[in-house]
Amino acid sequence: MKRTSIFSLILLMIVLVNCSKDPNQAPDKPTLTLERDVYEYLNTDKTGTANITVTGNIEWTVETLAEQPWFSVVKKGDQVEFTMQENASLYDRVAKVKVSSTDKSLSKIIVVKQHGNTPTLIVDKTTLKFLNPADNAIVEIRSNMSWALTSSADWLTWEINGSQVKLIASANPAEGERSAVVTVNADSPIFNQTITVTQKGTVEFDINTKNVQFTKDGSSVDVLITTNQQWTYATSTAPWFTVVRDGGKLTVTAPKNDFIDQSGTITITYGTINVILSVKQAGITTGNELDKQVLIAIYNSMGGANWAGTKWNLNAPLTEATAAASWSGVVVAKVNGVDRVKALNFGAKNLKGPIPPQIGFLSEVTIIDFNNNNQQLTGTIPATMGNLANLTALTLSRSGLTGTIPVEFANLTKLSSLQMHTSNFIGPIPANVFSKMPNLNSLELRLNNFTGPLPADMATHPKKASWNFANICPQNAGFGFTNCPL
Repeated sequence: MKRTSIFSLILLMIVLVNCSKDPNQAPDKPTLTLERDVYEYLNTDKTGTANITVTGNIEWTVETLAEQPWFSVVKKGDQVEFTMQENASLYDRVAKVKVSSTDKSLSKIIVVKQHGNTPTLIVDKTTLKFLNPADNAIVEIRSNMSWALTSSADWLTWEINGSQVKLIASANPAEGERSAVVTVNADSPIFNQTITVTQKGTVEFDINTKNVQFTKDGSSVDVLITTNQQWTYATSTAPWFTVVRDGGKLTVTAPKNDFIDQSGTITITYGTINVILSVKQAGITTGNELDKQVLIAIYNSMGGANWAGTKWNLNAPLTEATAAASWSGVVVAKVNGVDRVKALNFGAKNLKGPIPPQIGFLSEVTIIDFNNNNQQLTGTIPATMGNLANLTALTLSRSGLTGTIPVEFANLTKLSSLQMHTSNFIGPIPANVFSKMPNLNSLELRLNNFTGPLPADMATHPKKASWNFANICPQNAGFGFTNCPL
Protein backbone atom coordinates (compact mmCIF):
# COMPACT_ATOMS: atom_id res chain seq x y z
CA MET A 1 0.00 0.00 0.00
CA LYS A 2 2.82 2.38 0.90
CA ARG A 3 4.63 1.62 -2.39
CA THR A 4 1.42 2.35 -4.32
CA SER A 5 1.02 5.70 -2.57
CA ILE A 6 4.61 6.71 -3.31
CA PHE A 7 4.24 5.71 -6.95
CA SER A 8 0.98 7.70 -7.23
CA LEU A 9 2.66 10.77 -5.70
CA ILE A 10 5.57 10.62 -8.13
CA LEU A 11 3.17 10.23 -11.05
CA LEU A 12 1.17 13.23 -9.87
CA MET A 13 4.33 15.36 -9.62
CA ILE A 14 5.34 14.43 -13.17
CA VAL A 15 1.89 15.39 -14.45
CA LEU A 16 1.99 18.74 -12.62
CA VAL A 17 5.44 19.60 -13.97
CA ASN A 18 4.39 18.81 -17.54
CA CYS A 19 1.17 20.79 -17.18
CA SER A 20 3.07 23.80 -15.86
CA LYS A 21 5.08 24.08 -19.07
CA ASP A 22 3.82 26.64 -21.53
CA PRO A 23 3.30 24.78 -24.82
CA ASN A 24 3.69 28.08 -26.66
CA GLN A 25 6.99 28.96 -25.03
CA ALA A 26 9.82 29.07 -27.55
CA PRO A 27 12.74 26.74 -26.86
CA ASP A 28 16.00 28.22 -25.69
CA LYS A 29 17.93 29.74 -28.54
CA PRO A 30 20.95 27.55 -29.25
CA THR A 31 24.29 29.23 -28.55
CA LEU A 32 27.88 28.10 -28.72
CA THR A 33 30.44 30.20 -26.85
CA LEU A 34 34.15 29.93 -26.10
CA GLU A 35 36.00 31.02 -22.99
CA ARG A 36 38.43 32.59 -25.44
CA ASP A 37 39.39 31.93 -29.03
CA VAL A 38 43.21 32.10 -28.90
CA TYR A 39 45.39 29.75 -26.81
CA GLU A 40 49.16 30.04 -26.54
CA TYR A 41 51.61 27.34 -25.43
CA LEU A 42 55.32 26.99 -24.84
CA ASN A 43 57.39 24.92 -27.23
CA THR A 44 57.63 22.14 -24.58
CA ASP A 45 53.88 21.96 -23.90
CA LYS A 46 52.28 18.74 -25.09
CA THR A 47 48.67 19.09 -23.90
CA GLY A 48 46.12 21.82 -23.42
CA THR A 49 42.39 22.29 -22.95
CA ALA A 50 39.70 24.79 -23.93
CA ASN A 51 36.34 25.09 -22.19
CA ILE A 52 33.28 25.18 -24.46
CA THR A 53 29.97 26.48 -23.15
CA VAL A 54 26.80 25.29 -24.87
CA THR A 55 23.25 26.43 -24.15
CA GLY A 56 20.14 25.15 -25.84
CA ASN A 57 19.40 21.65 -26.96
CA ILE A 58 22.30 21.12 -29.36
CA GLU A 59 25.23 18.76 -29.71
CA TRP A 60 28.62 19.83 -31.03
CA THR A 61 31.66 18.33 -32.66
CA VAL A 62 35.28 19.37 -33.07
CA GLU A 63 37.75 19.06 -35.95
CA THR A 64 41.09 20.42 -37.08
CA LEU A 65 41.09 22.76 -40.04
CA ALA A 66 43.90 21.50 -42.27
CA GLU A 67 45.67 18.51 -40.73
CA GLN A 68 48.83 19.30 -38.78
CA PRO A 69 51.22 16.39 -38.08
CA TRP A 70 52.25 17.92 -34.73
CA PHE A 71 48.71 18.57 -33.48
CA SER A 72 45.48 16.70 -32.74
CA VAL A 73 42.24 17.50 -30.94
CA VAL A 74 39.44 15.51 -29.27
CA LYS A 75 36.22 16.34 -27.49
CA LYS A 76 36.02 15.40 -23.80
CA GLY A 77 32.75 16.33 -22.12
CA ASP A 78 32.39 20.10 -22.29
CA GLN A 79 36.06 20.59 -23.13
CA VAL A 80 38.31 20.37 -26.15
CA GLU A 81 41.66 18.71 -25.46
CA PHE A 82 44.71 19.50 -27.56
CA THR A 83 47.72 17.21 -27.99
CA MET A 84 50.96 18.68 -29.34
CA GLN A 85 54.45 17.54 -30.09
CA GLU A 86 57.33 19.51 -28.67
CA ASN A 87 58.37 22.31 -31.02
CA ALA A 88 62.12 22.03 -31.46
CA SER A 89 62.30 24.69 -34.16
CA LEU A 90 62.84 28.39 -33.58
CA TYR A 91 59.57 29.30 -35.26
CA ASP A 92 56.05 29.62 -33.87
CA ARG A 93 53.38 27.42 -35.40
CA VAL A 94 49.61 27.62 -35.48
CA ALA A 95 46.73 25.19 -35.70
CA LYS A 96 43.06 26.04 -36.14
CA VAL A 97 40.21 24.11 -34.55
CA LYS A 98 36.57 24.33 -35.61
CA VAL A 99 33.81 23.71 -33.06
CA SER A 100 30.43 23.18 -34.77
CA SER A 101 26.90 22.22 -33.91
CA THR A 102 26.04 18.87 -35.43
CA ASP A 103 23.64 20.54 -37.88
CA LYS A 104 26.46 22.98 -38.87
CA SER A 105 24.27 26.02 -38.13
CA LEU A 106 26.68 27.31 -35.46
CA SER A 107 30.45 27.25 -35.45
CA LYS A 108 33.44 28.83 -33.71
CA ILE A 109 37.15 28.86 -34.54
CA ILE A 110 39.91 28.35 -31.97
CA VAL A 111 43.45 29.38 -32.81
CA VAL A 112 46.17 27.35 -31.06
CA LYS A 113 49.65 28.87 -31.13
CA GLN A 114 52.72 26.94 -30.03
CA HIS A 115 55.83 29.05 -29.67
CA GLY A 116 59.19 28.01 -31.05
CA ASN A 117 62.27 27.13 -29.06
CA THR A 118 63.04 30.75 -28.21
CA PRO A 119 62.57 32.89 -25.10
CA THR A 120 58.82 33.07 -24.54
CA LEU A 121 56.56 34.86 -22.07
CA ILE A 122 52.80 34.13 -22.19
CA VAL A 123 50.34 36.21 -20.15
CA ASP A 124 46.77 34.98 -20.61
CA LYS A 125 45.08 38.24 -19.49
CA THR A 126 46.49 41.69 -20.20
CA THR A 127 43.49 43.77 -19.07
CA LEU A 128 41.49 43.38 -15.87
CA LYS A 129 38.50 45.29 -14.56
CA PHE A 130 37.93 45.19 -10.81
CA LEU A 131 34.87 46.07 -8.83
CA ASN A 132 34.81 48.09 -5.62
CA PRO A 133 35.26 47.88 -2.62
CA ALA A 134 37.72 45.02 -3.27
CA ASP A 135 38.29 42.43 -5.95
CA ASN A 136 40.80 39.94 -7.32
CA ALA A 137 41.55 37.88 -10.41
CA ILE A 138 43.77 35.01 -11.47
CA VAL A 139 46.27 35.53 -14.28
CA GLU A 140 48.26 32.65 -15.74
CA ILE A 141 51.86 33.49 -16.64
CA ARG A 142 53.93 30.85 -18.39
CA SER A 143 57.46 31.20 -19.62
CA ASN A 144 60.71 29.35 -20.31
CA MET A 145 62.47 32.25 -18.58
CA SER A 146 62.36 33.43 -15.01
CA TRP A 147 60.06 36.40 -14.40
CA ALA A 148 58.91 38.80 -11.68
CA LEU A 149 56.13 41.37 -11.17
CA THR A 150 56.44 45.09 -10.45
CA SER A 151 53.91 47.91 -10.09
CA SER A 152 53.92 51.43 -8.70
CA ALA A 153 50.33 51.08 -7.43
CA ASP A 154 50.25 50.58 -3.67
CA TRP A 155 46.64 49.40 -3.84
CA LEU A 156 47.57 46.30 -5.84
CA THR A 157 49.17 43.20 -4.34
CA TRP A 158 49.68 39.69 -5.64
CA GLU A 159 50.19 36.10 -4.65
CA ILE A 160 52.21 33.78 -6.92
CA ASN A 161 51.59 30.05 -6.99
CA GLY A 162 53.58 28.48 -9.81
CA SER A 163 52.21 29.89 -13.04
CA GLN A 164 49.10 31.23 -11.28
CA VAL A 165 49.16 34.87 -10.12
CA LYS A 166 46.36 36.21 -7.96
CA LEU A 167 46.13 40.00 -8.33
CA ILE A 168 44.33 41.66 -5.42
CA ALA A 169 42.92 45.21 -5.34
CA SER A 170 42.10 46.94 -2.06
CA ALA A 171 39.00 49.11 -1.68
CA ASN A 172 38.98 52.29 -3.76
CA PRO A 173 37.98 55.26 -1.56
CA ALA A 174 37.77 57.74 -4.46
CA GLU A 175 34.63 58.52 -6.45
CA GLY A 176 36.28 57.94 -9.80
CA GLU A 177 37.80 54.91 -11.45
CA ARG A 178 41.51 54.27 -10.96
CA SER A 179 44.00 52.30 -13.00
CA ALA A 180 47.42 50.75 -12.64
CA VAL A 181 49.92 48.81 -14.71
CA VAL A 182 51.59 45.60 -13.57
CA THR A 183 54.75 44.77 -15.48
CA VAL A 184 55.80 41.17 -16.00
CA ASN A 185 59.59 41.42 -16.12
CA ALA A 186 61.40 38.65 -17.98
CA ASP A 187 65.13 37.86 -18.05
CA SER A 188 65.36 39.98 -21.18
CA PRO A 189 63.46 43.30 -21.06
CA ILE A 190 62.44 43.02 -24.70
CA PHE A 191 60.03 40.23 -23.71
CA ASN A 192 58.38 42.21 -20.88
CA GLN A 193 54.58 42.38 -20.90
CA THR A 194 52.09 44.52 -19.00
CA ILE A 195 48.72 43.95 -17.35
CA THR A 196 46.43 46.98 -17.16
CA VAL A 197 44.12 46.97 -14.14
CA THR A 198 41.19 49.35 -13.68
CA GLN A 199 38.97 49.50 -10.62
CA LYS A 200 35.64 51.21 -10.15
CA GLY A 201 35.36 54.01 -7.63
CA THR A 202 32.64 54.61 -5.07
CA VAL A 203 30.58 56.16 -7.86
CA GLU A 204 29.54 53.50 -10.35
CA PHE A 205 28.07 54.45 -13.68
CA ASP A 206 27.84 52.16 -16.69
CA ILE A 207 25.87 52.72 -19.87
CA ASN A 208 25.46 50.28 -22.73
CA THR A 209 25.68 52.92 -25.47
CA LYS A 210 26.30 56.62 -25.98
CA ASN A 211 25.23 56.56 -29.63
CA VAL A 212 21.60 55.87 -30.52
CA GLN A 213 21.08 55.35 -34.25
CA PHE A 214 17.80 55.07 -36.17
CA THR A 215 17.01 54.31 -39.78
CA LYS A 216 14.51 56.58 -41.53
CA ASP A 217 11.78 54.02 -40.78
CA GLY A 218 12.11 54.65 -37.04
CA SER A 219 12.07 52.21 -34.11
CA SER A 220 12.84 52.03 -30.39
CA VAL A 221 16.22 51.60 -28.71
CA ASP A 222 16.84 50.79 -25.04
CA VAL A 223 19.63 52.60 -23.23
CA LEU A 224 20.60 50.62 -20.11
CA ILE A 225 22.13 52.47 -17.15
CA THR A 226 23.69 50.72 -14.16
CA THR A 227 24.72 53.02 -11.33
CA ASN A 228 24.66 53.49 -7.58
CA GLN A 229 23.82 57.16 -8.05
CA GLN A 230 20.59 59.12 -8.41
CA TRP A 231 20.31 60.47 -11.95
CA THR A 232 18.10 62.52 -14.19
CA TYR A 233 17.90 63.03 -17.93
CA ALA A 234 17.02 65.86 -20.29
CA THR A 235 16.61 65.93 -24.06
CA SER A 236 17.79 68.52 -26.54
CA THR A 237 15.33 70.82 -28.20
CA ALA A 238 14.91 68.35 -31.07
CA PRO A 239 11.24 67.27 -30.85
CA TRP A 240 11.48 64.31 -33.19
CA PHE A 241 12.15 61.55 -30.62
CA THR A 242 10.62 60.58 -27.30
CA VAL A 243 12.18 59.13 -24.17
CA VAL A 244 10.48 56.98 -21.53
CA ARG A 245 12.27 56.00 -18.33
CA ASP A 246 11.64 52.70 -16.58
CA GLY A 247 14.05 52.35 -13.65
CA GLY A 248 17.53 52.08 -15.12
CA LYS A 249 16.27 51.90 -18.71
CA LEU A 250 15.58 54.72 -21.15
CA THR A 251 13.51 53.72 -24.18
CA VAL A 252 14.20 56.12 -27.02
CA THR A 253 11.63 56.06 -29.83
CA ALA A 254 11.78 57.75 -33.21
CA PRO A 255 8.89 57.74 -35.69
CA LYS A 256 9.38 57.46 -39.43
CA ASN A 257 11.46 60.33 -40.79
CA ASP A 258 10.18 61.71 -44.10
CA PHE A 259 12.74 64.51 -44.17
CA ILE A 260 16.52 64.96 -43.97
CA ASP A 261 18.89 63.39 -41.46
CA GLN A 262 18.24 64.68 -37.95
CA SER A 263 20.11 64.62 -34.68
CA GLY A 264 19.66 65.44 -31.02
CA THR A 265 21.07 64.64 -27.61
CA ILE A 266 20.09 63.17 -24.27
CA THR A 267 21.97 64.45 -21.23
CA ILE A 268 22.16 62.14 -18.21
CA THR A 269 23.20 63.91 -15.02
CA TYR A 270 24.42 62.39 -11.76
CA GLY A 271 26.06 64.61 -9.17
CA THR A 272 28.08 67.15 -11.11
CA ILE A 273 28.70 64.80 -14.04
CA ASN A 274 26.91 65.08 -17.39
CA VAL A 275 26.94 62.15 -19.82
CA ILE A 276 25.92 63.12 -23.36
CA LEU A 277 24.16 60.60 -25.61
CA SER A 278 24.03 61.28 -29.33
CA VAL A 279 20.72 60.48 -31.07
CA LYS A 280 20.68 60.39 -34.87
CA GLN A 281 18.24 59.30 -37.54
CA ALA A 282 18.74 58.89 -41.26
CA GLY A 283 16.34 60.65 -43.59
CA ILE A 284 15.55 61.21 -47.24
CA THR A 285 18.46 62.26 -49.39
CA THR A 286 16.77 62.71 -52.79
CA GLY A 287 15.71 66.32 -53.49
CA ASN A 288 12.46 65.56 -55.30
CA GLU A 289 11.12 63.16 -52.68
CA LEU A 290 12.13 65.56 -49.91
CA ASP A 291 10.35 68.44 -51.63
CA LYS A 292 7.21 66.34 -51.93
CA GLN A 293 7.25 65.46 -48.24
CA VAL A 294 7.63 69.15 -47.37
CA LEU A 295 4.59 69.99 -49.50
CA ILE A 296 2.60 67.29 -47.70
CA ALA A 297 3.71 68.76 -44.35
CA ILE A 298 2.53 72.24 -45.48
CA TYR A 299 -0.78 70.73 -46.66
CA ASN A 300 -1.39 68.97 -43.34
CA SER A 301 -0.32 71.92 -41.18
CA MET A 302 -2.12 74.69 -43.07
CA GLY A 303 -5.57 73.21 -43.76
CA GLY A 304 -4.93 71.82 -47.22
CA ALA A 305 -8.27 70.04 -47.43
CA ASN A 306 -10.05 73.43 -47.43
CA TRP A 307 -7.75 75.38 -49.75
CA ALA A 308 -9.13 77.37 -52.62
CA GLY A 309 -8.42 76.24 -56.14
CA THR A 310 -7.75 72.78 -57.53
CA LYS A 311 -7.44 70.13 -54.83
CA TRP A 312 -4.07 68.48 -54.41
CA ASN A 313 -3.44 64.85 -55.25
CA LEU A 314 -0.90 63.86 -52.61
CA ASN A 315 -0.27 60.55 -54.33
CA ALA A 316 0.73 62.12 -57.60
CA PRO A 317 4.39 62.47 -58.59
CA LEU A 318 5.89 65.94 -58.21
CA THR A 319 7.01 66.96 -61.70
CA GLU A 320 6.78 69.88 -64.10
CA ALA A 321 4.09 67.97 -65.99
CA THR A 322 1.92 67.14 -62.94
CA ALA A 323 2.31 70.35 -60.92
CA ALA A 324 -0.60 72.33 -62.39
CA ALA A 325 -3.13 69.51 -62.10
CA SER A 326 -2.03 67.88 -58.85
CA TRP A 327 -0.08 70.56 -56.93
CA SER A 328 -1.98 73.77 -57.54
CA GLY A 329 0.10 76.87 -56.74
CA VAL A 330 3.41 75.00 -56.84
CA VAL A 331 5.93 75.79 -59.58
CA VAL A 332 8.26 72.91 -60.41
CA ALA A 333 11.34 73.12 -62.61
CA LYS A 334 14.33 70.98 -63.44
CA VAL A 335 17.51 71.58 -61.41
CA ASN A 336 20.43 69.49 -62.59
CA GLY A 337 17.93 67.18 -64.25
CA VAL A 338 15.77 66.74 -61.11
CA ASP A 339 12.24 68.14 -60.64
CA ARG A 340 12.43 70.61 -57.74
CA VAL A 341 10.03 73.10 -56.13
CA LYS A 342 10.87 76.61 -57.34
CA ALA A 343 7.87 78.64 -56.13
CA LEU A 344 4.88 78.51 -53.77
CA ASN A 345 2.20 80.86 -55.10
CA PHE A 346 -0.28 80.51 -52.23
CA GLY A 347 -1.79 84.00 -52.19
CA ALA A 348 -5.53 84.06 -51.35
CA LYS A 349 -5.52 80.26 -51.03
CA ASN A 350 -7.38 80.14 -47.70
CA LEU A 351 -4.31 78.96 -45.81
CA LYS A 352 -5.03 78.38 -42.13
CA GLY A 353 -2.65 77.33 -39.35
CA PRO A 354 1.10 77.49 -38.69
CA ILE A 355 3.89 77.33 -41.26
CA PRO A 356 5.63 74.00 -40.57
CA PRO A 357 9.38 74.18 -39.88
CA GLN A 358 10.00 71.66 -42.66
CA ILE A 359 9.52 74.48 -45.17
CA GLY A 360 13.18 75.22 -44.60
CA PHE A 361 14.09 72.05 -46.55
CA LEU A 362 12.92 73.53 -49.88
CA SER A 363 16.49 74.28 -50.87
CA GLU A 364 15.70 75.36 -54.45
CA VAL A 365 12.64 77.54 -53.83
CA THR A 366 12.96 81.15 -55.02
CA ILE A 367 9.48 82.58 -54.40
CA ILE A 368 7.09 82.12 -51.47
CA ASP A 369 3.80 84.03 -51.53
CA PHE A 370 1.46 83.59 -48.54
CA ASN A 371 -0.24 86.96 -49.10
CA ASN A 372 -3.86 87.77 -48.33
CA ASN A 373 -4.98 84.64 -46.49
CA ASN A 374 -7.53 86.42 -44.30
CA GLN A 375 -5.18 86.67 -41.33
CA GLN A 376 -5.68 82.94 -40.73
CA LEU A 377 -2.02 81.93 -40.38
CA THR A 378 -1.01 81.30 -36.78
CA GLY A 379 2.25 81.21 -34.85
CA THR A 380 5.55 82.74 -35.87
CA ILE A 381 7.90 82.61 -38.83
CA PRO A 382 9.91 79.36 -38.55
CA ALA A 383 13.58 80.08 -38.03
CA THR A 384 14.25 77.31 -40.57
CA MET A 385 13.14 79.67 -43.33
CA GLY A 386 16.57 81.20 -42.90
CA ASN A 387 17.87 78.08 -44.67
CA LEU A 388 16.23 79.07 -47.97
CA ALA A 389 19.42 80.40 -49.51
CA ASN A 390 17.93 80.71 -53.01
CA LEU A 391 14.88 82.71 -51.94
CA THR A 392 14.45 86.00 -53.85
CA ALA A 393 10.89 87.00 -52.90
CA LEU A 394 8.95 86.40 -49.68
CA THR A 395 5.42 87.71 -49.11
CA LEU A 396 3.77 87.29 -45.71
CA SER A 397 1.37 90.26 -45.86
CA ARG A 398 -2.16 89.99 -44.43
CA SER A 399 -1.16 86.60 -43.02
CA GLY A 400 -1.98 86.88 -39.33
CA LEU A 401 1.48 85.70 -38.28
CA THR A 402 3.01 87.13 -35.14
CA GLY A 403 6.43 87.10 -33.48
CA THR A 404 9.64 88.80 -34.49
CA ILE A 405 11.72 88.70 -37.65
CA PRO A 406 14.08 85.73 -37.21
CA VAL A 407 17.77 86.64 -37.04
CA GLU A 408 18.27 83.64 -39.36
CA PHE A 409 16.90 85.85 -42.17
CA ALA A 410 20.44 87.21 -42.38
CA ASN A 411 21.17 84.08 -44.45
CA LEU A 412 18.71 85.13 -47.17
CA THR A 413 21.39 86.95 -49.11
CA LYS A 414 19.55 86.67 -52.47
CA LEU A 415 16.30 88.23 -51.20
CA SER A 416 15.16 91.19 -53.31
CA SER A 417 11.59 91.58 -52.05
CA LEU A 418 10.22 91.19 -48.50
CA GLN A 419 6.54 92.00 -47.96
CA MET A 420 5.30 91.69 -44.35
CA HIS A 421 2.74 94.44 -44.05
CA THR A 422 -0.68 94.29 -42.35
CA SER A 423 -0.06 91.40 -39.97
CA ASN A 424 0.73 90.95 -36.27
CA PHE A 425 4.52 90.99 -36.19
CA ILE A 426 6.07 92.47 -33.06
CA GLY A 427 9.28 93.63 -31.43
CA PRO A 428 12.28 95.56 -32.65
CA ILE A 429 13.88 94.88 -36.03
CA PRO A 430 17.03 92.78 -35.44
CA ALA A 431 20.34 94.39 -36.33
CA ASN A 432 22.58 93.06 -39.09
CA VAL A 433 19.79 91.23 -40.91
CA PHE A 434 18.68 93.52 -43.74
CA SER A 435 22.28 94.63 -44.26
CA LYS A 436 23.04 91.04 -45.29
CA MET A 437 20.50 91.33 -48.14
CA PRO A 438 22.33 93.54 -50.65
CA ASN A 439 19.66 93.06 -53.34
CA LEU A 440 16.69 94.01 -51.14
CA ASN A 441 15.07 96.77 -53.20
CA SER A 442 11.50 96.27 -51.95
CA LEU A 443 10.66 96.25 -48.22
CA GLU A 444 7.21 96.63 -46.68
CA LEU A 445 6.73 96.46 -42.90
CA ARG A 446 3.80 98.81 -42.34
CA LEU A 447 0.77 98.16 -40.13
CA ASN A 448 2.30 95.68 -37.71
CA ASN A 449 3.24 96.00 -34.04
CA PHE A 450 6.94 96.75 -34.51
CA THR A 451 8.65 99.00 -31.97
CA GLY A 452 12.04 100.53 -31.23
CA PRO A 453 14.51 102.11 -33.60
CA LEU A 454 15.35 100.83 -37.04
CA PRO A 455 18.86 99.30 -36.87
CA ALA A 456 21.70 101.63 -37.83
CA ASP A 457 22.92 99.22 -40.52
CA MET A 458 19.71 99.88 -42.50
CA ALA A 459 20.73 103.51 -42.92
CA THR A 460 23.65 102.53 -45.15
CA HIS A 461 21.88 99.80 -47.12
CA PRO A 462 22.82 99.96 -50.83
CA LYS A 463 19.13 99.74 -51.87
CA LYS A 464 17.81 102.27 -49.34
CA ALA A 465 17.01 104.77 -52.06
CA SER A 466 14.51 102.35 -53.60
CA TRP A 467 12.60 101.84 -50.34
CA ASN A 468 9.32 103.67 -49.85
CA PHE A 469 9.27 104.53 -46.16
CA ALA A 470 5.54 105.05 -46.35
CA ASN A 471 5.41 101.26 -46.66
CA ILE A 472 7.78 100.79 -43.73
CA CYS A 473 7.13 103.35 -40.99
CA PRO A 474 3.39 103.39 -40.15
CA GLN A 475 2.49 100.82 -37.48
CA ASN A 476 -0.71 99.90 -35.66
CA ALA A 477 -1.95 102.25 -32.95
CA GLY A 478 0.30 102.25 -29.90
CA PHE A 479 3.29 100.92 -31.84
CA GLY A 480 5.89 102.43 -34.11
CA PHE A 481 9.54 103.04 -34.88
CA THR A 482 11.37 105.84 -33.09
CA ASN A 483 13.58 106.83 -36.02
CA CYS A 484 11.54 106.25 -39.15
CA PRO A 485 12.17 107.30 -41.86
CA LEU A 486 15.94 106.95 -41.73
